[in-house]
Amino acid sequence: MHNEHATDTPRAWTWAEQISTYRFWGLVLCYLLSLIGSTLLSTFLPIFLRDQIDLTIGTETGLLAVLMGVGGLFGLYLAWTATRWQPVPLLIVAAGLQLLGGLLLTRPSLASAPLLRWAGAWLLGLGSGTITLTVPAVIVGGRGGAETFVLAFGVTVVLSRVGQMAAPYLMAELWDRFGASALGTTVALCLALALLSLLPVQRPLFSVPPPPRGAGLPPTRRSPGAVILACLIPFYWLYWLYRAHGEIASLAPTSARAILAPRAAVLSSLFVPLFTPLITTKLNDALNQHAVQTGQPPYRTSRAVFLSSLLFYPLAMAWVQSAMNQTVSARTNSLTSHVG
Repeated sequence: MHNEHATDTPRAWTWAEQISTYRFWGLVLCYLLSLIGSTLLSTFLPIFLRDQIDLTIGTETGLLAVLMGVGGLFGLYLAWTATRWQPVPLLIVAAGLQLLGGLLLTRPSLASAPLLRWAGAWLLGLGSGTITLTVPAVIVGGRGGAETFVLAFGVTVVLSRVGQMAAPYLMAELWDRFGASALGTTVALCLALALLSLLPVQRPLFSVPPPPRGAGLPPTRRSPGAVILACLIPFYWLYWLYRAHGEIASLAPTSARAILAPRAAVLSSLFVPLFTPLITTKLNDALNQHAVQTGQPPYRTSRAVFLSSLLFYPLAMAWVQSAMNQTVSARTNSLTSHVG
């Protein structure tokens, strides 16, 4: 077995390197879908059991809630085991257990048997508790420091909170349209997808050195004013983010580990729009760091870029583009003087 706490500690992953891999997104999808499925069951299960098997809401549903909670507590042991040895296989087991538990609770022919629905509640809690504890622990296990935890796990938290808020309203609509059976179908789909999202995840996770980055993109000069206007066009800003991440990786290769891969930048900004100011600011950080390393004064402060990203993001992107243009000019001048 592979021990993630081996004394030969590999190079730590940065937040950008984590988010740029499916290892991270597979964990996020599993975490998100697991929370949505368990939230839906916690919210609608009493009404579902009353409608489907004539179970009176009261002591019985309270017992099921207790069993879910106790199962979640026992998830601590599986989570501890997962963080010490093989996280992905044990997460797959946990996802399978919560899927089985969900089926036992939402299939009337099974839920009508007290022992089966009690077992379903405990298994659901066990699987969900294991996933809820293991995923953040594995992300932090990349040993990238506080920034990695805030930025990388922040994506997970934001997505899960949005999912947990929206899921009950969507479920209510499905319930009104298709009846109580929609709960079982929706929960089974969420928990099955949580399981499937883990299957392509590479083992081990973040206990080995991060994979090397691909080649950057050739830098292109753009007018900052044109960038402001173009970023007002829907989805151009995604194209700019893709290009900017690839071009800065070429301009500032020693700072590339601190920024996302181009494709990861687009996906992160598309699915987590609140993340856009952060990744734009990190581009400015990389350019400033490269300027200092090459004996140049830093460009615009990252505080200004971050605030402008919150208030009017095309301006922040124009400022970063201006810094990219200056970096290209500085590199051209350096090469010219070296040849001369």
